[in-house]
Amino acid sequence: MRRILVLIVCLLSLSVQAQYWIQKSSFAGVGRHRAVGCATENKGYLGLGHVNGSGVDISYKDWWEYDPSSDSWSQKANFPVNNHGATSFVVNDQPCVGGGSALTGEFYTFNADQNTWTPIAPCPFFNPGDTQGFSVNNKGYVFVGQQMAEYDPSSNSWSLKAAPPVSFGSWTCSFAIEGSGYVKAGTKLFEYKPIHNTWTQRANFPGSSTGGSYGFSILQRGFVTCGYVGGLSTVTSQVWSFYPGTNTWQPELEFPGISRRFPVAFAIHNRGYFGTGTNGINLNDFWQYNPTINTSGLSENTDVQWSIYPNPSVDYVNIELPDEFPSGQVGEVRNLTGQILQHVDMYPGINRIDVSYLTSGTYFFSFQGQEKQLSKMFKIW
Repeated sequence: MRRILVLIVCLLSLSVQAQYWIQKSSFAGVGRHRAVGCATENKGYLGLGHVNGSGVDISYKDWWEYDPSSDSWSQKANFPVNNHGATSFVVNDQPCVGGGSALTGEFYTFNADQNTWTPIAPCPFFNPGDTQGFSVNNKGYVFVGQQMAEYDPSSNSWSLKAAPPVSFGSWTCSFAIEGSGYVKAGTKLFEYKPIHNTWTQRANFPGSSTGGSYGFSILQRGFVTCGYVGGLSTVTSQVWSFYPGTNTWQPELEFPGISRRFPVAFAIHNRGYFGTGTNGINLNDFWQYNPTINTSGLSENTDVQWSIYPNPSVDYVNIELPDEFPSGQVGEVRNLTGQILQHVDMYPGINRIDVSYLTSGTYFFSFQGQEKQLSKMFKIW
């Protein structure tokens, strides 16, 4: 009887894990590690990286687009040079990739519509590499040691920002939540607020990974996946999430695939996507992470593609809706308790909404889509 109970518990655990983690179509390129990846609003991108298991270092420059709606990969124009350990961020809904083993601060942006790479201003202060960049308020951030630089696409220029409080070594990971970027270095976590140009130390990371992890964010939580423990020979499958509101970490269900270091991860439509990396063998499997249970049957497509910005804001927000959106529909501004604070008539295009009456905090804007209620968070400073 005891054996039967143990078996039932194990099967239930595997069933729950399968609802959170779903294996998707494998990355279409060869297995690799120290690749780079990021996501625009609707597509994921992964490429570059290298293999060196036999002592021969082979870097790649292939670039692939992942479409979650069809669970398919398509190869795009190659990156300009073979490279590994590069850094990426997204501005103007376009991936920007640079630094790494083959460059000295040069960056390129990828235009998916034209399938082209175009150089942007190089980072003049340092060459980022083996660190994960992040994006906040349509600006990109990269860091090395105790230096961090901001890329502003509106002026195609870089500027040095406040120095990190510790020296960030190689193989850190990061994620962005609302108006802040977060950098995990070893067991320490630091928050950078661009609006104030300040760093704040947050709760220490309680997991076993000391480096080589990859981060992403969904539903106002940052996730840290896999990595190595103390040295490259020991790898982990642990997944941890960080919630800024309470400054706390919590363990998530472990990644069910092969433990690894140097994977790639990104988020699209409130789902995480994770793959590649190495445990001595270079891997090309690819997985989806659902942050809440029973979401595996939901469609990947949202019925209305819309955005809210600037976020965070001070006195107004723009709600941008597609041209085919029906005029005259009513949206709502709500607080965290669900109380309706404002009704807004909505029209195709950009709807500018006065929110200067709101106090500092987090709010929701919601409206009825074609199939379901749609909602996004925004913050008021």
